[in-house]
Amino acid sequence: MNTLRPLPNVDDPLYAPHFEGLKHKQVLVQHCSSCEHKQWPPRERCFSCHGDRFEWKPIEPRGEVFTYMVANRAFDPYFKDRLPYGIVVADLGDGIRILAAYADVDVDELECGVAVQAYFERVNDAVTVLKWERRPTV
Repeated sequence: MNTLRPLPNVDDPLYAPHFEGLKHKQVLVQHCSSCEHKQWPPRERCFSCHGDRFEWKPIEPRGEVFTYMVANRAFDPYFKDRLPYGIVVADLGDGIRILAAYADVDVDELECGVAVQAYFERVNDAVTVLKWERRPTV
């Protein structure tokens, strides 16, 4: 039985800048050099003007839960002893919604509209994974 953690391909040319940003505790998204449109997920062309030149810029790593799900069945043996766990799509504004695991263990408190912030989990020297955690209330 394989119990190694499944990891993203941090060398994928389309996503590599995003994963490099995570190592530095930044959430980076594509900004079109022609029209300044911000987009996620990354694409070869701008969704707005169809340009093909981008810069990767940081965005505020906080938002709110747009939607979520709670996994009660592991899709991979690594997750078998980590059930249940949450998967969150966080709305960061400007049309940016990013899916990531929920870092908090109390998935019963997950609901749409909950304020979340980025949690950067360093897996090893090459991989840092983005997760969402509940933002403290003031």
